[in-house]
Amino acid sequence: MRVDGPVSIPESLQPDKVTRSGSPTPQSGAVSSGQDQTQFSVDGQTIQQLKAQLAQVPEVRQDRVDALRQAVSSGSYQVSDQQLSDAIGSDLLATPLRLI
Repeated sequence: MRVDGPVSIPESLQPDKVTRSGSPTPQSGAVSSGQDQTQFSVDGQTIQQLKAQLAQVPEVRQDRVDALRQAVSSGSYQVSDQQLSDAIGSDLLATPLRLI
């Protein structure tokens, strides 16, 4: 089981707001010349900051593991048939099919 911690996304990385017509609202400095254009709003410094934040999130949340281990040991951890079948299905869909 994988449990991810909360990750905040800086406001500068939020998607552009879309107007009723379905086109993004123009940003300052954007030029319309009739050709396709790409404009990145993320710079290298922002990417480095996000990497540093991600590095601080532990891969294994030991407190959650310990709480689940205690619940299983005491018999208080209950899993419904639906939860079990959903987990099995998700696992099978995530695993590539191997032909022998």
